[in-house]
Amino acid sequence: MKKILFLWLLVLVGSFLNAAGPADFKWVKTSNGIMLYERWIMHNGSKVRELKVCFDAPGAGLTDVVGLLKDAGKGSSWNVRSSQYKVTRTPDEHVWLNYIRYSLPWPMEDQDCSLKYFYNTTVATAGSHTIYFESIQHQVYPRFKNVTRLEGTSGKWTVDQQENRPSRITYQILTNKSGTVPRWVSDPIVYDNILTTMARFKSLLQHQ
Repeated sequence: MKKILFLWLLVLVGSFLNAAGPADFKWVKTSNGIMLYERWIMHNGSKVRELKVCFDAPGAGLTDVVGLLKDAGKGSSWNVRSSQYKVTRTPDEHVWLNYIRYSLPWPMEDQDCSLKYFYNTTVATAGSHTIYFESIQHQVYPRFKNVTRLEGTSGKWTVDQQENRPSRITYQILTNKSGTVPRWVSDPIVYDNILTTMARFKSLLQHQ
């Protein structure tokens, strides 16, 4: 009897912790129909910012989003400050590698990231599809001198298609990068960069 009670308490505690979860996203601003949210959470022992962007894209589906993400020729067009955007295919069409290098003004070093993208169409429910990405170390994208590698990056693109309604695209990103610049200086730059990036992505998505 005591064993059963103990197991039941474990279930209750686990349910409470799952329900508590990280803090909810808070709205930051809206620009050209693109909504930006953020939240601060503990990640790998540090308090970091997670950003979320949502926008409607009539007629766009999973294939359209994946196609644009895999289009190396257009990558630098929608990624603000990017000087290189490379894509490496794998034997699995649902998995690919991505490299982005960002050109920053002196005296700051350029930054880059090496990512793995993956998704599974069989787990989609109610017209919702999710494409995940995460930092990865791979020989195809070696480190370069005087270029800071962004580590601990992860996130996802979610495509929600609903009948008689525009598709809703949601982008979330989390990174381990700690800020060395005061937030009153960095926040406007961070917000402007991601909103401009998403505006360019949305435009290309609707005109491809």
